[in-house]
Amino acid sequence: MQEILNKIAFLFEHYSLERRATTQPYLLSVARQKIKDYRYEPTDNLVRETLMEHVGSLPVVATALFPYINDPNVNLGDALVRLAIHDIGELVTGDEITFTKEDKIKGSEYEAALKLLDPMYHDAYEDIETKTSPSAKFAKSIDKITPDILDYLTPVDITIARFKHFVGIEKNQIVETIVKHKRPYMLWNPFMTEFHIYLVDNLQARLKA
Repeated sequence: MQEILNKIAFLFEHYSLERRATTQPYLLSVARQKIKDYRYEPTDNLVRETLMEHVGSLPVVATALFPYINDPNVNLGDALVRLAIHDIGELVTGDEITFTKEDKIKGSEYEAALKLLDPMYHDAYEDIETKTSPSAKFAKSIDKITPDILDYLTPVDITIARFKHFVGIEKNQIVETIVKHKRPYMLWNPFMTEFHIYLVDNLQARLKA
């Protein structure tokens, strides 16, 4: 029993301490309210999204969008399992953002994930990595679109600053970069494609305002 509890403690610790390149807009709001003369920096761990927050937010978004995809071949339960485990390898390798990450199936993150996961989850992990099943395609599209939703919810100047710092691009390159790296994951389903277009168009309008 202690070994099982230790494994769970490991997951909580490392998921909570691993920071992503995304700014969490509501933590940013709290920081601005509570810290006098707060000055935002993209690397400030107080407002960067943790891997725990990212993985935890995915089921919320998946459950919200599932009724609209109109695909009987997608099993929501299977998708949620895949979302729960898909980033576990980053507890060892660290997070790497979509815009700079090499799209390779079997690398160090893959190997780390298989070591951390119980063998009963290996097939599910392989499925989301290869995007084989409809449930895996749905899960992967949720993983990719959720950070875009956060960018839509984040003040524009913050989004511009974080893209410049972490990706090395200017304001006028943000949308084309998102579309290039994210849109392919939406094309499996008409609703996901349409929703991503709508989301990115709204982000574009905010960037131009």
